[in-house]
Amino acid sequence: MMTIYSRNIGQEMAKVDALTQNNWIEMVAPSVDEIAQLTQELSLPAYFLEEATDKNVRPKIESEGANQLFIIHLPYSDPNVAHSGLDIKYRTIPFAIILTGTHFITVCQEKTPFTAQYFMEQNLNFGAAYHTQNTLNILNQTADDYIVLTQKIENEITAAEDELSRSYRNPELYTLLYLNESLLYMATSLKQMLYTMRKIEQDGILEMHRDDREIYIDALVELEQAYAVTEINQLNSNNVMDAYGNIIQNNVSHVVKLLTAVTIVLSIPTMIASIYGMNVPLPYQDEPEAFSILIGVMVVMSVVVALIFRKKNYF
Repeated sequence: MMTIYSRNIGQEMAKVDALTQNNWIEMVAPSVDEIAQLTQELSLPAYFLEEATDKNVRPKIESEGANQLFIIHLPYSDPNVAHSGLDIKYRTIPFAIILTGTHFITVCQEKTPFTAQYFMEQNLNFGAAYHTQNTLNILNQTADDYIVLTQKIENEITAAEDELSRSYRNPELYTLLYLNESLLYMATSLKQMLYTMRKIEQDGILEMHRDDREIYIDALVELEQAYAVTEINQLNSNNVMDAYGNIIQNNVSHVVKLLTAVTIVLSIPTMIASIYGMNVPLPYQDEPEAFSILIGVMVVMSVVVALIFRKKNYF
């Protein structure tokens, strides 16, 4: 879907039907026809939009003439996954920014936080003079989103640890496994994002004034912090999985040992009852106290075996 926005006379964000001047073009899961239309109308390099819609593309910067393509990764929470124990809930998705003339274009296959409301709240304008400010604001907000998501994953890891300490089951380990996968996605994307951010400064791709540079530095610092926290959480998650994997194995071994001991204790009266239940002549079968004696023998033997197992810590 392609939506074209423009600022009206009152500086309010308004949708327009056709390209004018100083537009923001929002493309969410664009169709082939929309991509072809935009490429033709703005004389964009075809590969710009091809890479912008590639779900496997890495963060990068491309330039051709006056046109520039920025691809970053956004932290993404999959709405189709209700809980981290069911599948990988937290991922990263490519988000493209294309700067061409007076037009500011964003492309993503999913809905993002960068909506018309976001631009209104940030009081951002459109046009060539605002390309740097808009791009840096998006990078800064993305860095904030990474920080928030890493904290959320950290809280879920802590909750999974608490649950694991009381559980003999595997679902909690799957939760940690999927969270670890999420951290892997984030660590990979953040490392590439940091490379892209440094390339912006080294190559002078965006002309930054003093205020713009402050936004850039803030975004860079927060991305570095998010990357460091992600690595720490990933290491912690791996350690927790290893530790609790061993704990669960020990717990299962203890349960099996207990059940085996109980089975042996119960097999004694079962064996005696089975023998004296046979339809053949048996010793003392005509004695009037035979039943009571058998019950007593069963109880004594079971108690003796149970005490032996108790002494060996089988119970």
